[in-house]
Amino acid sequence: MTDTINLPQVLSDSEVEQFWEQGYFLVKGVFSKEEAEYYRNLILGLIPPNLDIPEHWHVASGRIKPHFTPGNHTYDSPDFIPLFQNEKLYAVVAQLLQSHRLRSFDGSIGITVRNDDQRDNSRSQTLHIDASVPTDLDNFLFTLKEVQLGGCFYFTDVQPDGGGIHVVPGGHRIVESESRADPQGRHLHNDWKQIHHLQSVEVTGEAGDFALLHHLMPHGASHNRRPTARVAQFLRYVRDDHPHGAGSKPAAGLYNELQIAAMSDLGRKLLGVDPW
Repeated sequence: MTDTINLPQVLSDSEVEQFWEQGYFLVKGVFSKEEAEYYRNLILGLIPPNLDIPEHWHVASGRIKPHFTPGNHTYDSPDFIPLFQNEKLYAVVAQLLQSHRLRSFDGSIGITVRNDDQRDNSRSQTLHIDASVPTDLDNFLFTLKEVQLGGCFYFTDVQPDGGGIHVVPGGHRIVESESRADPQGRHLHNDWKQIHHLQSVEVTGEAGDFALLHHLMPHGASHNRRPTARVAQFLRYVRDDHPHGAGSKPAAGLYNELQIAAMSDLGRKLLGVDPW
């Protein structure tokens, strides 16, 4: 039974089948080129002009991950709030998760500049999964309620070897198969943070697209061998009845008046300010 009320069915039946078969899907045109350029400039404007990178930011192999404050990578100031409440992306996720009652979160940012060091392979990061499933559990539930859909907005055109996210086609099925075969399946491969036995491909796309991944999809960052810095923002969605609490209402007072003023009616629900 679905709980999508009268939401538009953005994906065709074949696209839905493709997502569940492959574990990822490129949602085209989530933002216009002009909107993507706005967010690209907004994010690049976070880098200090003198290139003195704050110590609490993460930098590795050409990848720059700004942190809003030490230990907090979520950018949810008013300028960034619209990224959490995009209606087309919401409709896609609601269709796949068969529920309109969702939460959106993460809001981290990635800037990948050109890296000419050819000693490494195409990836600058080990394959891993990001799952809102506690590591004190011995295995996943493998239910639709547990599924987390996440990924990243591309705010620049991402060509091959341009810093696109790497995925393993059908990799979520491999993770499920291996996990089901082991009573300690949640803990394989160092809690699935060090996946070395699978091969990945780069997801290219255009500015304004969103690379959407199943939460059991092995993925990793790639090197950018091109002159254009890849600029992305990461977002995750879960159902509000997520069995491990990832969809729970946030703590009271998390958002100030300016943040709330930037939220649409949909955004207030996705961010937990208003109930569904």
